[in-house]
Amino acid sequence: MALTTPNLKLVKPEITDKIDVSIANFAQNADKVDAEAKRLQDKTASLQSSLDKTKQDVSNLRSSLDKTNKDVTSLQGSLNTTNKYVATNKSEIASNKNNVAKNSNDIKQINQELGKVQADITALNTRAGNLDTAIKANKTSIAEFQTRLAAIEARLTALETPPEGGK
Repeated sequence: MALTTPNLKLVKPEITDKIDVSIANFAQNADKVDAEAKRLQDKTASLQSSLDKTKQDVSNLRSSLDKTNKDVTSLQGSLNTTNKYVATNKSEIASNKNNVAKNSNDIKQINQELGKVQADITALNTRAGNLDTAIKANKTSIAEFQTRLAAIEARLTALETPPEGGK
């Protein structure tokens, strides 16, 4: 009785088999081998197609990676520039903070000086009011003196003038 191979199940003739059975088995084995060869060729073609597609995908990925690397390099340049701007701005902010603090102190001093000036103005206004009152009082006194002086002058004139007809 004939045995079969473990993988393709080909018939292995035995020495005791008849020739016509062996030839029939040979034809059957040839068909199995041909079918398996066709299946392997189809699978090889499919694998080759997959390999070609994979190669194209790898090529596309390389191109994409090159572009991404260029973008990263560009972004690193932009980041370096941005970092320089940030450092410059930090420095300017620190300088501005110092200037604001100095200006705040200057404003406080100016406000203190303005308070003193306002107090001086108030004192001068009070003094000017007092002087105005004194000037008005002096004018009144002068007017009274002038009236009295005029009266005195009139009396003196009257005393100095001899009566009519007398010496």
